Amino acid sequence: MISDTIVEPRHLDIERASIAAAAETMRQQIDHALSASVPKAPSSLYDPVRYILAAGGKRVRPVLTGLAAKAAGAGPNTSWISAAVAVELLHTFTLIHDDIMDKAESRRGKPTVHIAFGNDAAILSGDVMIALALESLSRHSEQSHELLEEFSLGFKRVCEGQAFDKEFETRHDISMDDYHQMILLKTSSIFELAATLGAYAAGGRIVEPLRQFARHTGLAFQMLDDLLDLTADLAAFGKTIGGDILEGKRTFLYVEAMGQYSKMTSGNRTLMDRIAAHEATLADVPLARDLFDNLGVLQTTRVMIQKETELAQSALQKVPNPRDRAALVAFSEYLLGRNI
Repeated sequence: MISDTIVEPRHLDIERASIAAAAETMRQQIDHALSASVPKAPSSLYDPVRYILAAGGKRVRPVLTGLAAKAAGAGPNTSWISAAVAVELLHTFTLIHDDIMDKAESRRGKPTVHIAFGNDAAILSGDVMIALALESLSRHSEQSHELLEEFSLGFKRVCEGQAFDKEFETRHDISMDDYHQMILLKTSSIFELAATLGAYAAGGRIVEPLRQFARHTGLAFQMLDDLLDLTADLAAFGKTIGGDILEGKRTFLYVEAMGQYSKMTSGNRTLMDRIAAHEATLADVPLARDLFDNLGVLQTTRVMIQKETELAQSALQKVPNPRDRAALVAFSEYLLGRNI
């Protein structure tokens, strides 16, 4: 999936294992800082925060903050950790509130926060995570205006994306432009925030190339998630296969298929109507997969993932250090390297 023309890994002979080890070191630093950022009391407020942070996760967004900071020229004494903590707290806030809105009962194999602690505690604990994120960002004496401006923009955009996502649940006229705008806001905005905060934490160099890399990587990531929901191996995916079909989600696959609605047989139109009305059953999941496959939707999705990945890579041409370019490509390979 990843082109050699941008990072020239054969010429540089960079070991992916060393890049992975560096990312793991970043993840450990982030986990330590996250734990330290949460006060002890009142326990009713902060226990739910500790609960969801302890549930795990690969910390891909704050690791991107660290990689972006390094690519932007962060020296050994440059602190990007507080920016990374802010990114992960914002992302985790969205998980808590999304789970409440979706009435989800489990996440990462554990009861969701609102199931474990109740709705009131979950809402309040999610809210305080934004305050903790801002507190973490305030520790930067330089570029503080840019950091706070980017955080505010990212926070606003992810809320807008969630609002569009909820609106789309009851609409039958979602265009591909609508879908693209929604995932640009809901998914890509946090990836963009992660990269731009890293760049500003390092002094504000190459912000826009890193923003573009993160934007297109985020778009590819969401399209891949849409695809894997219907095509992945259950053990590898870690979530219910066909969950988007059962929930009537307006995914890339759904929108692309609906563009061919008039060409469908009456039976296939009835299937799409059930999905749109949130009335699909488990028996409809393989039917939807076969339909999407026959319509060419699965292949179209793969092509679009490739296109967004190539656009992300193109932005890296302006990253001056070849090793930093390779590290960012390795990050996207890891993120998008699931079997499609």
